[in-house]
Amino acid sequence: MQLDVVLSPLLQVVFDKLATPFLEEITNIFGFKEDLKKLLRTVRSIQTVLKDAEERQLTDRALRNWLTELKEVAYEAEDLLDECSPEVMLSGNRNRFIEQVRVFVPSLGNFASCINMLPKLEQIKEMLDVLAEEKSFFNLSEVSVNNNSSCRSKSRGMRKTGSLVIESEVFGREGDRGRIVEQLLSPGESVGKISVISIVGIGGLGKTTLAQLVYNDERVKKHFDLKIWVCVNDDFDVGKIMVLILESGSKSKCDFFGMDALQSRLQELLLEKRYLLVLDDVWNEDHNEWDNLRTSLSSGVEGSKIIVTTRSEKVATIMGTTYIHHLEGLSEDNCWTLFKQRAFGHNEDHHPNLSTIGKQIVKKCGGVPLAAKTLGSVMRFKREEREWLFVQESDLWDVSESDNGILPALRLSFSHLASHLKGCFAYCSIFPRNYIFKKEKLIQLWIAEGLIQSPEGRRSLEFIGNEYFDDLVWTSFFQAVQRDDHGNIIEYKMHNLIHDLSQSVSGSEYLKLEDNSIVRGLSLIRHSSVVCDFSLYTIPEALYEAKKLRTLILVFPRGDLGEVPSGVFSSFRYLRVLDLSGSGLKKLQESISSFIFLRYLDLSNTQVETLPEEVCYLFNLQVMNLSCCYNLIKLPSHIGKMFKLKHLIITGCERLTKMPALIGNLKYLRTLSMFIVGEGMDESLRELQILNLGGELNIRHLENVKDATEALAANMLGKRNLRSLELSWGNDRGQLNRDNDFDGTLGYEVLNYLQPHENLKKLFVKGYRGNYFPGWMNVHKLPNLTELVLIACRRCEHLPTLGQLPFLKVLYLQGMDAVKIIGEELYGSGSVTTFSSLKELTLIDFPNLEFWWPFNQREGFPSLVKLTVRNCLKLHNMPCFPLLKHLELRSCNDRILQSVSDLASLTIIVIEEFKEQLVFLEKLLQNNALLMSLTIGSCPKLRTISPNLGKLNNLKNLTVRWCEELLSLPHGLQNLTSLESLEIIECHSLISLPENIQGLSSLRSLSIENCNNIASLPLGLQFLTALEHLAIMYCPKLDSFA
Repeated sequence: MQLDVVLSPLLQVVFDKLATPFLEEITNIFGFKEDLKKLLRTVRSIQTVLKDAEERQLTDRALRNWLTELKEVAYEAEDLLDECSPEVMLSGNRNRFIEQVRVFVPSLGNFASCINMLPKLEQIKEMLDVLAEEKSFFNLSEVSVNNNSSCRSKSRGMRKTGSLVIESEVFGREGDRGRIVEQLLSPGESVGKISVISIVGIGGLGKTTLAQLVYNDERVKKHFDLKIWVCVNDDFDVGKIMVLILESGSKSKCDFFGMDALQSRLQELLLEKRYLLVLDDVWNEDHNEWDNLRTSLSSGVEGSKIIVTTRSEKVATIMGTTYIHHLEGLSEDNCWTLFKQRAFGHNEDHHPNLSTIGKQIVKKCGGVPLAAKTLGSVMRFKREEREWLFVQESDLWDVSESDNGILPALRLSFSHLASHLKGCFAYCSIFPRNYIFKKEKLIQLWIAEGLIQSPEGRRSLEFIGNEYFDDLVWTSFFQAVQRDDHGNIIEYKMHNLIHDLSQSVSGSEYLKLEDNSIVRGLSLIRHSSVVCDFSLYTIPEALYEAKKLRTLILVFPRGDLGEVPSGVFSSFRYLRVLDLSGSGLKKLQESISSFIFLRYLDLSNTQVETLPEEVCYLFNLQVMNLSCCYNLIKLPSHIGKMFKLKHLIITGCERLTKMPALIGNLKYLRTLSMFIVGEGMDESLRELQILNLGGELNIRHLENVKDATEALAANMLGKRNLRSLELSWGNDRGQLNRDNDFDGTLGYEVLNYLQPHENLKKLFVKGYRGNYFPGWMNVHKLPNLTELVLIACRRCEHLPTLGQLPFLKVLYLQGMDAVKIIGEELYGSGSVTTFSSLKELTLIDFPNLEFWWPFNQREGFPSLVKLTVRNCLKLHNMPCFPLLKHLELRSCNDRILQSVSDLASLTIIVIEEFKEQLVFLEKLLQNNALLMSLTIGSCPKLRTISPNLGKLNNLKNLTVRWCEELLSLPHGLQNLTSLESLEIIECHSLISLPENIQGLSSLRSLSIENCNNIASLPLGLQFLTALEHLAIMYCPKLDSFA
C-alpha cells in the first residue's frame, strides 16, 4: 500500500514561525533580513502547489519522493525555529528571566545565541530553493494557500454499480432490509415533499448491496410506479446525474445536453408518478449542488422516495435526510459464511484444519462483508496450513493489494479527506486497536503537534480541533462509545478496519511499539507509542535511536515505572508530547526542564507527591494533566510564569491545600479544574478575574474570603465558557476551618457575587453558610442549568425557586437542616407545568422537614424517573409522581409509604431503614405489576412480606437483607417465573425457604448469607435448571435439604 505524504499543515506551521516579529527583528539585527524574506517567498511558492502535489502523489512516485524530502526539510526547519524561539531561550537563561522577557526592546542583545542558528537557517533555505526549483518538473497546479476547497481527482476510485443483486449470496441483512422497506412504504412527511432515506457506514460494509436488496424487493416493486438507479460516485455533476436518471427511468439513451431541456424531460418522466430513486455512493457536501438537483425531482407525487448510500453522515444531513440507517457490521457467523463461500466453494468438509484457522482469520473482518470476501478470495488457492497461519498472523494490508479489496475501498474514504484531516487521522495510528479515544485529549494532542491551525487566528485551536474531530466522526472514521449526561459523545473508538487503514497510510514517521517487537531504522520516527503488557512494560532501548521523536505515549502501563528512565531526557530533546498517565510514576526528575519544546505533559493517575520547580521552565507547555494524582500535595510555586499554559487539569487532586501564587497571570489559561482560596492576596479570588475559563471549575475554601468584593472581582458572570461550577465552604463535610461567617451575611454576599454566566449547565454549592439563597438561582439567571446540587446548606430555611428551569434534569439536595416545609416557592409561578424536564430528584438529611406541598392544579414533575428520599424522619407526605420508575426510600417515616402507595408505574423499589411494620407496602406492591427489582433492607420489625409479591410476574431481582424478625417469605414466591436473582442476607428469624421454589424457572443467582436459623433448604432447589451462581455462607444450623 502506497503511503500518503501529508505536508500542508506542517509547512504552514513553518511559514508562521518564519513570519514572527521576533524572528524578523533577530534577522534584521544580524543582517539576515533579506534572506528571511526570500525564504518566506520560497515557502509560500511551495505551499501554492501542495494541494495538487498531495493529490497526485499516489500515481507519481517521483512526486511522492519529492514530498517526502520536502517534509524532512520542513521538520528540520520547525525544530530549528523552535530552538531559537523566545520561550526556549528564556528557558536557557533563567537567571535573567525578567530582563529577557522584554522581547521587543534593545535587550534583544541578550539573545545573541541566535547568531548560531543563522547558518543552519541558511542551509535550510538552500535546500528549500532546490526543492522549489524541482517542483516545476511536475507541472503542478497552483492553488491559493487560503483556499480550503478540495482539489481531489474526480476520477479516483470511480466504480459503477447497478441495481441487480444475487440474493442467495447476501447474508445477515434481512433486518436491515425490513426496516428500510418499512420506511419506503410509509407515507411521506407531507404533500409535495420528497423523503430521503440515507444508508450510512464505512466502505465495504454493504450499503450498495442493501440498497439493491431493497430496490428488488417485491413489496417495493408493487408500491412504486417508477424505479431509478444512479451510481453517483464523487463527481456530483447535476447535469450528468440528470442524464443518468433519464436513461435509467426510460431505459433508453438520453440525447439531451442543455440544462433546460434536461429539466423539462425529467419533469415529464416523473410527472404524476410515485417514484423511487437510488443515488448510490454519494460524496457531495455542497448544499447548492443538491438543491439544484432536488428542484428537478419535484414533479413526482406524494410518497416518492430517494435512497442515498454514503460513507458520510454529513452528506446525509445535507441531503435533507428524513431517516438515517446506520449500517452495522455482520455477525461473525455471517462473515464466516461469506468467507468460506469464497475460500472453499462447496468443499469445506475437505479441509477441517483450515476451517479452524479460517474462523480466526474472519475475526479480522470486523463484520465488514467486503473484508470477508477479500480474505476468502485470497485463500481460494492456498491449501497449506502454514499459508493460512501466515495470513492469520499478518496485518490485513499485507495480505492483499487487489484493486477490488477492502483496503482500496477504505482508502477511498481517506483520499477524500482534506489534507489537515489526513494528518490528524494518521496520528491516530500510534494507538492500539480498540483504544478508547477521549475527544478533548486527542484534540489537545493534535494541537501540541501542530496539526491544527487557525488561518486567521479568529477561532481558538480547540474550536477548530473540535470541527476536525466532528468531520472524522461524520465520515465514520470514529465511532461513538460513550455520551455524557447531555448526550454529547465524549469517548470514541475506531473500527478495526479503520485502525488498519490508519496503519497503512501513516508512513515512516509513526510507530506503535507492542509485543516487545524489535524495530530497526528508527531515525525517521517522530511519533511513537509504547503499548505495555507483560512482555513490554517500559521504554525499549531501541526506541532511543529515534532522536527526533516528538511524541512519546505509554499506553496501558503496568503502573510501576517509578522514575522516568534517564535515556528519555538524553535522547528525546525534541519532544512535544509526553504521556506517562497511569505509569506509577513516583518522582519526576529535575531533568524535565530539558524538554524545551514540550507542549503536552500528562502525569494523570500517577503517584507523584510533588513536582520539581524546573517544570516551571517549560515555557512552551500548553497542557499539564495531573488529574487523579491522589498523592499530590503541592504544585510548583512558579506556575504563574508558564505563560503559554492553557489547561491545568487537577481534578481529583484531593490532597492539595493551596494554589501557587499569581496563577491569575496565566492569561491564556482555559482550564483550571480547581482553585483553592488562600489567605494571601495572591491566592484570593481576584486571581480569577481575567481568566477566560471553560469546562469545569471547583472553587474551594470560600471561608477564606475576607471581603465579599473579592468574589465580585473574580468576574464569574463574565466566564461564558464555564459549563460546571462548584462552590464550597469548609471541607467535604461542610465543616469550616474557622467561624468567620457566624451571621451568614458574608456567606450570602460571597455567593451572590459569584453569580455565574447563564450558559452554565451544572452548579454545585457545598457548605454554604448563608441563611437564604441569592436571587440569581432561578430561571431568568440560569436558564440552561441541567444539574443542581446543594449540600450542607444548613442554615437555609427555604429552597430556591427552581421549578421553572426548563432543562433541569438532576436535582440533588442534602443536609438542609433548617428546611421544615417544601413550599410553593420551589415550584415558581406563571406556568401550568413545574420541573418539566427533571428526571432525578434526591432528598437526603432533611431532619426537620415535615410537609411537602402538593402541586394543586398544576402538573408536577411530568418527566421524573427516579426519586430518592433518605433520613427525612419527620416527613409524612409527598406529592404524586405519576410516571416515576425508580423509588428509593431510606430511613423515613412509615407513613410516607402511604403517600406513594398509589403509584403504578414503578419498575425499581428500594425500601430500607424503616423502623415500623411497612403496613403500606402491600398496596404499593399490588399497584405496581411492572416491578422488576425489589430491595427491602434494615427493617427490624418486618415479620412478613405481602402475598402480593407473588403476583409480580415481571420481577427479576429480589433482595431481602438485615430484617432480623422476618419469619418467612410468601408462598407465592414460586410464581415469580421471571426472577433471575434472589438474595437473603442476615435474616436471623428465617427458618426455611418456600417448598415450591422450583417454580423459579429463570433463577440464575441465589445467595443465602448469615441466616443463623435456617436449618434446611427445599428439595426443589435441585430443579432450578437455570441456576448459574449459588452462594450459601455462614448459616450454622443448615445441615440438609428438606
